Amino acid sequence: LQSLASSVEIEFRALDATDDDYDVVVNGTSAGLSGEGAVVVERSVHGAFCYDLVYSAKAGAQTPFCAWASAVGAAGVSDGLGMLVEQAAEAFHLWRGVRPKTAPVIAELKGRLSQGG
Repeated sequence: LQSLASSVEIEFRALDATDDDYDVVVNGTSAGLSGEGAVVVERSVHGAFCYDLVYSAKAGAQTPFCAWASAVGAAGVSDGLGMLVEQAAEAFHLWRGVRPKTAPVIAELKGRLSQGG
């Protein structure tokens, strides 16, 4: 992360100050849990990669933010399932000294989500 911080300008903005062009937009709000997707100005996500910290409980379904961002011209979207698994793997590594393989875990979770549980 240190090398990233030295080469990239990172800005944090309030929702009402998000009318610039961005390369990456991260939705850290809980708005999607109540079905709201448009949490920033549309122009902000056009051409940007958009990441939602939450994940969809239905396999193949997008979070409201990811669906909205895709519809208004985001270059790409991703939800938080991978981050959930990766942070758990990092914690496991810190506690146990073993780094689990995360790709099979993510695949298993997506499979279970597609089966409804």
